[in-house]
Amino acid sequence: MRKIFVALITLWILQGCMGEKQAVPQEGIFVVWKTPVMKYVDQGFFYHEGERLRLEIYASGQAALKLTVTPTQVCTGGLCMSKKEFNLRYLSAHYPETLLSNLLEAQPIFGGEGMQKEAEGFTQKIVKPGLYAIEYRVFNDSIVFLDTINHIVIKIKKES
Repeated sequence: MRKIFVALITLWILQGCMGEKQAVPQEGIFVVWKTPVMKYVDQGFFYHEGERLRLEIYASGQAALKLTVTPTQVCTGGLCMSKKEFNLRYLSAHYPETLLSNLLEAQPIFGGEGMQKEAEGFTQKIVKPGLYAIEYRVFNDSIVFLDTINHIVIKIKKES
């Protein structure tokens, strides 16, 4: 009886290890990420795992930046914080909490304020004097976010 029990437990464990794992869709990207606090320009990958978004930028074959965005927080490496705190530390305290998620998913920001639809995407120009002067463009496989007041440039180009 003991041998049968051990055999069943072993089979159950091995089945768990060999079970099918769902492949996470990934996209090869080229990223320019320049803020007063973070500067990265290199190849990387973007993963969309349900409600979780992950951006990885590599330099010399090593992960230089791992950014994970969930509905409630942003993690950089092992440090997790609220989206509001991430904006305060790395972007601008005046940005909405949804800004980073919207950028990564190529969605309109600031509720679509100042949006002009184009044949291949859209453009948004959003200015609040003294706080931000944003130009945001989504065309084909490119995302470009520029804020001249806060000195932020984020460009993401999907590789075909």
